[in-house]
Amino acid sequence: MTDLSERYDLHTHTTYSDGTYNVEELLKRAKYIGLKGIAITDHDTMEGVSEGKEIAQELGLKFIPGIEFSCSYQGYEIHILGYFLNDKSKKLISKLTELKTARKERNEKIITKLNSLGLKITMEEVEKEATGTIISRAHICNVMINKGFVYSKSEAFKQYLGRNGIVYVEKGSSDPIEIIKLIKECGGISALAHPSLICDSRERTEKILDVLLEAGLDGIEVEYSSYTPKETKYYRKLAMEKGLIKVGGSDFHGSNRVGVDVGHVSILEEDIKELLEKGSEEEL
Repeated sequence: MTDLSERYDLHTHTTYSDGTYNVEELLKRAKYIGLKGIAITDHDTMEGVSEGKEIAQELGLKFIPGIEFSCSYQGYEIHILGYFLNDKSKKLISKLTELKTARKERNEKIITKLNSLGLKITMEEVEKEATGTIISRAHICNVMINKGFVYSKSEAFKQYLGRNGIVYVEKGSSDPIEIIKLIKECGGISALAHPSLICDSRERTEKILDVLLEAGLDGIEVEYSSYTPKETKYYRKLAMEKGLIKVGGSDFHGSNRVGVDVGHVSILEEDIKELLEKGSEEEL
């Protein structure tokens, strides 16, 4: 087994968003495989943070409070990770409430489209699939499988729920520039998640990165579960050239992302000293 005793997984999801492990299960798994530390970065919610801090302390794990914001810029989907935010901030709470409402409206539209095709499901059925307050397409997908409308998650997203699916509804996403500024206002540290997934053009991605840098972006994900070795090398070099903090993680979702375990990709503590130092300063 790989020695993970000096490594952190800074990108994971729990049942508070679209993961299938609850906070305790996630952290116990991280401890079992030998990680030194972990961040919970659920989509548009920090509900699991207080619970995570308490359990991590009991397990002897270093814990980094986090979140992942879904954003859109010039037609591109961009995800911004935030670490060490003050989750009691009124501005943050207001923004998360707004995002929760937008997700609810999107889900209702998707369900209406499915019903019009004769695939009868209700919001109540979908809500039962979610243990947190964030309800996503993954939960709709589970209901579709349970009812026999599709045989697998891949079929559900390819035919119905994905961007080219017949019931797809565009997500009301945040402006990444506003989100970066919000993270900073909440005492947090921002990082661009999986930049390789933004588009096929590195040139275009770098232009977007420069815009985000101007807005105050602090870091970039240099280790990620779908990166090739060449991509990892490229993003590490880019982080150095742009003066960005390096972060990395698995993007663990439990059974909602098959083949990716906690710590599947992780980052050395040595790489994230600046992140940990800044986080410590903010928590003082």
